[in-house]
Amino acid sequence: MSNLSSYDSEAVGFDSVSSKKRAGTSCSTQTSGFNESGVSSQTNLSKSCGTMATPEELNAQDDILKEYPPPGLTEFLRRVVPAMIEQLDEDDKEVYGSSDSEEEETITAKLFQEIRVADCNGAGDQATSVLALSWSSAGNSLAVSTGKLQHENWCTHDGLIRIYTVKRTAGDKLVHLMDVTEKNCVSAVKYHPSLSTILAYGTTSGEVVMCNLGESGNLEEMQLASPSGCHGSKRVSALQWADSPLANTYLTMQINNTGKRRGASDQILFSSGSDGTLNVWQVNAYLKIFEIVVSYVVNGSRKVAAPDITCFDFIKCCPLRPSDERVPGDIFVVGTKSGTLFVCKIKPPQQLERPDPVYEVLEGHRTCVLNVAFSFQKPGIFISASIDSELRVYDISQACPLKVLQIESPISCVCWLPRQPGVCVLGLSPGGAMLYNASCGRRVPVDGLAGGASSAVAAEQSGSCRIACGDAEGRVRVWELPPRRMRCVPDDLDF
Repeated sequence: MSNLSSYDSEAVGFDSVSSKKRAGTSCSTQTSGFNESGVSSQTNLSKSCGTMATPEELNAQDDILKEYPPPGLTEFLRRVVPAMIEQLDEDDKEVYGSSDSEEEETITAKLFQEIRVADCNGAGDQATSVLALSWSSAGNSLAVSTGKLQHENWCTHDGLIRIYTVKRTAGDKLVHLMDVTEKNCVSAVKYHPSLSTILAYGTTSGEVVMCNLGESGNLEEMQLASPSGCHGSKRVSALQWADSPLANTYLTMQINNTGKRRGASDQILFSSGSDGTLNVWQVNAYLKIFEIVVSYVVNGSRKVAAPDITCFDFIKCCPLRPSDERVPGDIFVVGTKSGTLFVCKIKPPQQLERPDPVYEVLEGHRTCVLNVAFSFQKPGIFISASIDSELRVYDISQACPLKVLQIESPISCVCWLPRQPGVCVLGLSPGGAMLYNASCGRRVPVDGLAGGASSAVAAEQSGSCRIACGDAEGRVRVWELPPRRMRCVPDDLDF
């Protein structure tokens, strides 16, 4: 034994002889081999992992080791895998947020098309402004209303709506299709959200008109007007079509009031006027129906001067949301010229007088409210913008605003960017437009949105992300944003 080295990996064989002799007993031991085991690890961006082994590779003699997966492996993975995936998620965030510069990447908007509405035949020599814009549901048509922004007394100017549609023969550009004329300026236009040929518009004299652009024939056959005298013959400030759940609510209300059966193609249209009324219309372009369902007198029960309504919007509801995220579906908000914001609830018509839907008055703006708009992604959240460049974020569950944001540039119009949570489009009075993230209160860096003094803005809600902006000189600029270039993080939904 003195000749053995100190290396424990050396194989040795010898006979073991017992000091006590016993018949028939002998024992021998031999070590004939060795193996090594090692551990290695690698971290990458892929989260997929897997293992594969066969009983033969285990080289096991016991039956229990021939089972696969081995006992205890499932419990081991249950403890280890969540921590590993969490670490990989943290690595992803670090890689995604890493940059040579601490500033967010600047996006460049492409000027898809510039339309000079005043240069078209029949527009006249006098300069006109863009009053309202609306994209069709398919995103292939754009309605542009032109007229005068300011009127000293009564409107004596002719109204004009130009319809543009995409033509493949023109390189997928918007091409002038037809004109709709009126005796007064058209103050609001709105395409139906699902029927791309149905267009509604309101005038400065209080008329509400629906057009079925899909019908062939002269213009008078396409048009269907509301009864005379609605909105006190004053300016129609805003229009909105009801979605299916909201339309069913008011159509059921109309059935209970009149006892008439509804048509399969009946729709609900809302219109607000500067006389403080908000009308709900049952319309049918095919059966030539244009009837009042209910007329609301906003804040009428308080016996004060009627508010000059400038805008309104109904809450966006989704029945598939979790129960803790659901909000009442009968809420709408009204903005006024004085800056007051009214929270209202749906009410049926009354026998003797028109109902007042207001149930709460919010802490509003100091000046005229330009627009109110509920969020598409966050239930119960809406924004309001005023003429003094103030942007507020509200929750219907509380009277005071969640956020009060001051924009560095004067704004004239605002709308949500549909597929980007928390981001809205602001039309700027000095010229052009700006993207603003209302959830975190910062400007989204986008280049290429320069233009004239903005008077109307509309974002296309299907297909590519296009923004139409009209100015005070009768031009419409259509910008196209690059897809999937703006970051969307969970904080964008946290107002």
